[in-house]
Amino acid sequence: MGIPDGVRRSTVDHFLQRRISRGHMITALRILPAFLIALSICVFHASRAEGADWVLVMENEEARFYGDNDSASKKSSPSSEARELSIMKNHKEISRSLEVVEYDCSGGKRRAIQTLKYYNNGSVTLDSTLNASWEPVAQTQKEKVFYIFFCRK
Repeated sequence: MGIPDGVRRSTVDHFLQRRISRGHMITALRILPAFLIALSICVFHASRAEGADWVLVMENEEARFYGDNDSASKKSSPSSEARELSIMKNHKEISRSLEVVEYDCSGGKRRAIQTLKYYNNGSVTLDSTLNASWEPVAQTQKEKVFYIFFCRK
């Protein structure tokens, strides 16, 4: 039984039966990276929405380094998410950076989940690393101090 002459198909029925043209697919693929970046920014800011208790962890001639005491107190087994803020003193390009890092305190490992960099020219970049691999805590003073701060008992 077909549709009688003169009767229009419903919009939903028409949409379901219509094929997506190649041009629509290419347009959708072009928009996908921007959508994923916007989604990452929303997730990043939503994770920060609860507030932060920034504590000076270390200072040297390069920068002042702060750790979020709230994220340090919210440890989950076997790893904990931490927020690290670096405010540069005399960097030519970057004014500050905010990094979301996950620490495996029992294994002495870390992995960067997201890094938000604020540049002196006003631009901002977001680097998200989905499924980043665990790496040993580097022997730099900064990483050792953050590891001790976030993994303290």
